[in-house]
Amino acid sequence: MCRGIGLWLALASCGLAAAPVQVQREGVLGTSFEMRIDGDGTRASRAVDAALHEIARLESQLSTWRGDSALSRYNDGHLPAERLPEAVVEVLARCEHWRAETNGAFSCRLGALIAQWRQADADDRLPERAGLRRQARALATLPVPAKGALDPALGLRFDVDGIAKGYILDRALASARRTAPKATGIRIDIGGDAVYWGRPEGSDVWHVDVADPKRPIDNQPGVARVRLASQAIAASGHHSRGYTIGRRQLSHILDPQEGWPLSYAPAATVIARDAATADALATALTVMPIRDGIALVDRIEGAAALVVSDAGIPFASARWPAALDAGVVSAPRASVLIDYEIPVNAVDRYRKPYLAVWIEHEDGRAVRQLHVLGDRSRWLSELPRWWRHYGRNDPAGALGIARPTRAPGQYTLAWDGRDDRGQAMPAGRYVLRVEAAREHGGHEDIALPFPLGDATAPLQHQGQTEIGRLVLRYDKT
Repeated sequence: MCRGIGLWLALASCGLAAAPVQVQREGVLGTSFEMRIDGDGTRASRAVDAALHEIARLESQLSTWRGDSALSRYNDGHLPAERLPEAVVEVLARCEHWRAETNGAFSCRLGALIAQWRQADADDRLPERAGLRRQARALATLPVPAKGALDPALGLRFDVDGIAKGYILDRALASARRTAPKATGIRIDIGGDAVYWGRPEGSDVWHVDVADPKRPIDNQPGVARVRLASQAIAASGHHSRGYTIGRRQLSHILDPQEGWPLSYAPAATVIARDAATADALATALTVMPIRDGIALVDRIEGAAALVVSDAGIPFASARWPAALDAGVVSAPRASVLIDYEIPVNAVDRYRKPYLAVWIEHEDGRAVRQLHVLGDRSRWLSELPRWWRHYGRNDPAGALGIARPTRAPGQYTLAWDGRDDRGQAMPAGRYVLRVEAAREHGGHEDIALPFPLGDATAPLQHQGQTEIGRLVLRYDKT
């Protein structure tokens, strides 16, 4: 459903006195799902099931990616307003509230324009700009009927992706709390947006690492750490996905006044008392002038934000410094950035591949393990080159860094120029290794030699089966 830039908000180690219940899933609202429950261990599993059930129920009502959802049927004119489920009514009301609060910068009225951009992306042809502008401004003035169905001929279609994930997070948390009333802390993260309630064992607050919103990298610790207590956090930006037409890469976020993708727009991370508010504000702040967006956040009780301009300059709201965890030093910036692709394989019995990424010396000695996808040692051994270096002698350690397998898509990693012991590596020639294997599929192992030192030109390799396009580029910032 809502596909955000995938900004990571990772729970930091807190020295827990008792092991919490933790669950990871892929494919929840089209992205990754993580949940943690501290306390009430007897009901924790049922609370996870209750949260997932509530997420699935609300997705069936609110998703515009499903033609049979209540919102899609309302958009098509097949479901009158008086028969809409409570959740759809409430989310649409919140959409209109935030449209008013942001002077139109946040809008859920762009469904028809979004559909045109998706078709333009598929056709590899830009739509006509003046026509989109006329449609966008007409949509802003259309009344929403209190009764009866929408008239599809008027072009008003709601897309609630800018707030729905946050709303669903809040409802999932409420469902989990009802199911596990003795829980002391609950964390639910969907695709990087998250809600934190109560407190984790051994700490009064949740310590949350926040990645640079301009540089979301899959395996890097955050550049800042915040302290949350029964709060939510969300992020929005323009770099992780969008429309590609010809040689142009365009943001997926549209200017509601123009119907056109935003250019040179900021990215935002928002803390709020509930996830729906954080989600809506994060989206709005990428559209609004930075000063206006910061002023809006400062007016909302309990809200804080960090907005980063397209040039990388940060702007903090009044409450943001108070949310920071004092004494935490930002991680070193990456030396090498690695873009890798898990390709779509249209085959029966498709399974997401196990994958490993690491750095070697030219003679094959391992330097640094960067990334492992796959949480069962039985299948990790199907990556023989990686397994010889890392998994065979330390399977528990390998599983400790492994993440769940990921769906097809494009992802980014980084290497800071250090080895597995944290020692800085000298300038010279190294090899980037990427290995992938898929159940009922194939095996692929790619070696991409590269220099570390003065080189600046990117290198790339096109995989054939289990690995798609691989690009190594040097960080110039």
